Amino acid sequence: MSLPRIGPLIFLCAAVWMTPSAQVSAQKLEKLIVGYPAPVASLGIIEVMRKGGLFKKNGLDIDLVYIQGSPILTAAMMSGQVPLSFLGGAAIVASAVGGADTVYLACGINTLYWRFFSTPEIKTIADLKGKKLGVTTIGSQEDSVVRFLLKERGLEAGRDFAVVAVGGAPTRLAALSKGIVHASTFIPPQDIAAEKLGLRELIDMSKLGLYNPGSCFASTKTFVKSHRDTVMRVMKTFVEGLRFYRENREFVLKVTADFAQNRDPDVLRPTYEVVTRFQDRVPYVNMKGIEFMLKTLELRDPRAKTFDPANVVDSSFILELEKSGFIDAVWKK
Repeated sequence: MSLPRIGPLIFLCAAVWMTPSAQVSAQKLEKLIVGYPAPVASLGIIEVMRKGGLFKKNGLDIDLVYIQGSPILTAAMMSGQVPLSFLGGAAIVASAVGGADTVYLACGINTLYWRFFSTPEIKTIADLKGKKLGVTTIGSQEDSVVRFLLKERGLEAGRDFAVVAVGGAPTRLAALSKGIVHASTFIPPQDIAAEKLGLRELIDMSKLGLYNPGSCFASTKTFVKSHRDTVMRVMKTFVEGLRFYRENREFVLKVTADFAQNRDPDVLRPTYEVVTRFQDRVPYVNMKGIEFMLKTLELRDPRAKTFDPANVVDSSFILELEKSGFIDAVWKK
């Protein structure tokens, strides 16, 4: 497959992503690119860990690269341009179903807690007939999930409603508030902003008891096999970051304000509470979330019905950290 154009920055970084940088605190740091698909609060911990110096503590100098949409980011990772991604949802699973060696390594959130909003005049799911649903990109996480949930409620994409690629969460929120699209899915902080704008909540997915891989590190089996020490240091940082996130509220709020492009304290504070409520202390990938992703993918790829979910998960790093006592030690400090 040909890789979509994602800008010159990534190609510049690709040339240096495994080269050592200058000495920092008498330690030689390893350069590493990590991609992320959206400036949303649930992914903000990656920037918190970077700005909080946690990666450097583990000998890593991280370049964060924003590549809009999980499918495009996953394609960049499959091509070798981005060795690691911090994302969630269906794109990693979809690529694995298609034969790629993509794999989830650890997830900080495993609960589906999104909220599905519409313009005020739409009062029920049935009112979405003939309307437009806005998503980040076609095939993205929220695209797959909402198609699945609406089909369960009697509406089918293409037949009953159109799906339109609009862009990231801030862009989708603006489009929904202006009536350019009629419904979209949001997570903090945009869901709280949607409430403040008077948009109507049609589905609170946190009440459905569904699992979903969110706030996850992913890579390819090829990279993991050849750079196991690097990946282990990333996993250690992640475990430490989950505690750091809980214990440094004001720092997290400041970083999240920049990362998620929202400085409203009435949005940021409840956002922090929501994210910490759903974060797991031991960041295993919940297999129920992978199974749910496969169900959502069956609508467009029948191969998902027979795909073994274990083929897209490598829990060996978190298992090793748990067995060694590292995770317990982090939380007991």
